[in-house]
This record gives sequence, structure tokens and C-alpha cells, in this order.
Amino acid sequence: MKSIKLILKVLRNIFTVSFFRQSFDFIAELALENAYALRVMDRGDATPISASARFNHPENIKIGDRTNINRNCMIWAGDNVKVIIGKDCLTGPGVTIIASKYNVKGRDIIRSYPAFERDVIIGNDVWLGANVVVLPGVKIGDGAIVGAGSVVTKNIEPYTIVTGVPAIKLKNR
Repeated sequence: MKSIKLILKVLRNIFTVSFFRQSFDFIAELALENAYALRVMDRGDATPISASARFNHPENIKIGDRTNINRNCMIWAGDNVKVIIGKDCLTGPGVTIIASKYNVKGRDIIRSYPAFERDVIIGNDVWLGANVVVLPGVKIGDGAIVGAGSVVTKNIEPYTIVTGVPAIKLKNR
């Protein structure tokens, strides 16, 4: 009987006005943050994008038809570079695609170094597993599969399966 009362007390505390207000604020923040990105980004038909996905320079991002952008993905285009993702691609949760980074060579303040910016191009029918990181200048060929947790630092040939840090070829698909 005590455990039931405890459960009811916990549920009553969870479902307070404050809880609902915080939940609404969180959902609204996610929706509003992506509203601009979704409006200016070039994306194809039937392209589901999770509300928790984040974008930088969405005007330089192109996403093809039927490509899924999963939860907590981040697509980071640059001022002068693009991220292009083909048709029928899948992303696992937490995928990060970065087209711009700092080119650090020494001990000066990191922000003082010039940006290293290169287009990232991902072909059609590509699967990026959970928490994959794709770095600037990488081209991933059609039909490639990148295993979960991999860091892609170099181009991947079409219909190749890669995994690891850095990603290396396992076999052909």
C-alpha cells in the first residue's frame, strides 16, 4: 500500500503545471530553432527531419528525396561550402556532418586560425550509422554504409562498407 501511495505522489508531482510548461517550452524551442533552417534549406520530397536535428548555414545544405535526418543529427555547412546529401539516405541518431573546421598549426589562439572549409558530398542510398562523424572535404559514394561510431576522414568509394576511427574499408556491399 505504501508503494502505491508513493507512486501516486510521484505521478502527481510529475504532472504539475510546471512540468507541462517546461515540456511545451522545450518542444517550442526545438520547433522554432529549426523553422528557419527548414524554410531556407534545399530539401527533397518526403524528407523527414527530426525536431532535435541542428543545422548551420542551412542555405548551403541540400538534402535529396526520401532522405531521413534522425534525432540529434548535426549538419554543419560553412559560409562558403556546401553539404549535399543524396536521395534515399539514412542517418542514425547523433550523426554529425561538418564542412568547416579550424586549421590549427601552432600555439596561437585557436579562433585566430583560418577556417578549413571543404564541401561534403554524400551520394544516394547511403547509410550513416549512429554517431558517425563526417569531416570536411569527404565524398561518400552511392550505396556506401558507414558503421556506427565511425569517423570519416577520407573519401569512400561507392558500395563500400567502412567502420572505425578513422573509418577503413571492411568489404564491398
